[in-house]
Parts: sequence; C-alpha cells; structure tokens
Amino acid sequence: MIYRNITECIGNTPIVALEDELVPVGKRLLLKLDYFNPTFSVKDRTAFGIVKQALESGEIKPGGLVIESTSGNLGKSLAMLGAVYHFQVLIVVDPKISPSLLKWYKAYGAEIEMVTELDEDGGYQKTRYRRIQELLREYPDAYWPNQYDNPANPAYHYATTAQELIDLPIDAVVGAVSTGGHLCGIGKFMKESKPDIQVVACDVEGSAIFNHPFHTYLINGVGLSWRTANTDLSVIDQVCMASDQEAISTCRLLASDHGLMVGGSGGLAVISALSYLYHSNASTAVAIIPDTGTNYLDQLYDDEWLTSKEITLLDRKQLQHSIHSKKLFSPNKDVLYSASHK
Repeated sequence: MIYRNITECIGNTPIVALEDELVPVGKRLLLKLDYFNPTFSVKDRTAFGIVKQALESGEIKPGGLVIESTSGNLGKSLAMLGAVYHFQVLIVVDPKISPSLLKWYKAYGAEIEMVTELDEDGGYQKTRYRRIQELLREYPDAYWPNQYDNPANPAYHYATTAQELIDLPIDAVVGAVSTGGHLCGIGKFMKESKPDIQVVACDVEGSAIFNHPFHTYLINGVGLSWRTANTDLSVIDQVCMASDQEAISTCRLLASDHGLMVGGSGGLAVISALSYLYHSNASTAVAIIPDTGTNYLDQLYDDEWLTSKEITLLDRKQLQHSIHSKKLFSPNKDVLYSASHK
C-alpha cells in the first residue's frame, strides 16, 4: 500500500509476547509497542487526534501557530504534523529533556523555548504551564493543544487505539499515566465493551496524580504534580507505583535480554504489569509501551548518567523482589492490595 503522507502510518502498532521468567508461571504478558509510530511514540496518536480535530474546526489554520508544553515526545509529534500541514510549532520544554529530542524538533522546523526556573513543587511542569499562558497572551491567535485537558486526546484513543486491543484475549490493560489521555481513552472503551477487563494505571514515585506527595523524579513522559481533566478515575481499577530505579532497571533488562529498547514509561508499565499479574487472578495482561529507548540513549542507557543520578541498576533477583513486594491500590477506594490478595 502506498500512503499519501506520513500521518497514515500512525497506529496499528505490533504486539509482542514477553517470554521471561519474571512473568508468573501460567500467565502471559503482551507488550503493545507504540514506538512503531512514525516518531517512535504513542504521542503521534495523541497529537494527530488533537490536530485533526483542530484543523476540522478551523482552530488551526495553514500558517498558524501551535504552542505546547511537553517533556519530550508530544513535541516531536506536533513538530512532524506542523511540517505535514504547514503550521508553525513552538515547543516549551525544561532542562530534563534529552538533548537528542531538541534536535528532532529543530529538524522538523519547530521553535524551542526552555524554562529553567523550578516551580513551587520543585519541578518544571507548572513553570512550563505558566509560560504557555504568557505566550498565548503574546500570540492570541495561536492554538494550544492542551494535551492535559483537551477531550480530543482520550477521544482519539477511544476511537482508534482501543480498537487494536479489544479483540485480544486479555484480562487487563496496563498503562502509564501522565496526561491520562491514552490510558483513559482506552479504558473507557474497554469498560463499555468488556466491563470485566481491568484497567491498571502505573505511575512513578514522586508523581502527585494519585494524591501522593510530589517530589522530583528522573523518567520522562509520566507523572505530574497535579491531576489532569483527562485522568478519568472512573475507568481505572487499580494503580501501581514504581520508582525510577525499578523502571530504569526494567528498561535495561528488556534491552539486554530481549532486544526491546523501551523508554522509562515502558519500563514502568512492564514492572507494573508483572506485579499486577503476580497479585491478581488475571491470566493475561497487555502493557502499553509508549516510546522507544533510543530517545534516552544519553540518559537511561548511559551508565555515567546513571552514576551521576545515583541510580544503581537492580539485578533480576532484586527486580523479582520488587515485583512481589509491591502494593496495588484503588484510586477510588484507597484500598491496598498486597501479596495476600493474590
């Protein structure tokens, strides 16, 4: 098939079974590899869904300006779409971003603005948000995708991504939460179509999405210092929290033992899915892998960088202990589920 442009290559990403001794005996973990999208991230879906709606409504016009805050991947996706549909893109980032991602933005023709002031929580997300508001006052005709609260975000995943999962023989969908868009869009469709399928959200320790105290963390593309409008707790059954160390160690194991190069949010999803399988009666789960580890070769996969951040990689035995000792909780009932509820 010959496609008209690169946007038609978004979606229909492959699913691979993880065959590893960390998967509980008699159970199965499937990985939805969304880094097979054009810019190697699930955010291609998110950005396309939002931009498509805005183009159709006239909120984005040819030659117009799109301004967005991102920790990485959405910026790539918007910059790509700006090149396809001929609108300008201004990306607001912070110092946590991988230098390689900045080169992606520039290659697509996007402009970059970096905030350097920490917000009151010790992170940069609120600082980026405030800068977006300033820029929108400066450019009143600009369009703000607002991936955090724009209903077009989960709506697109409801209409497309979920369709690629609904016929799988699964008991649960596991995904990382940041804006809430992809997981809650998928989760809403699952609950309407097959209510018995469990939706498990995973988040990084330090994120405040599920009312935990906020503190800084290393991996990108997950967590926030607040909860977005797109995070729909009604479709989330359980939550699993994992540390930077656990997520990064899982990433490195997947690369060295399975040839799967995933980003930090993917490592987070995998260790959370393994813990959910261990603690539940589910026989098969699918974990959404949002992006590729090639975005983080100078970070998560760089031993010197890990040393500078005081991260020691966990070995297989230590990871297994982490999987078995984790506790899952309901975001609606605040009930803890430990190993005794296996």
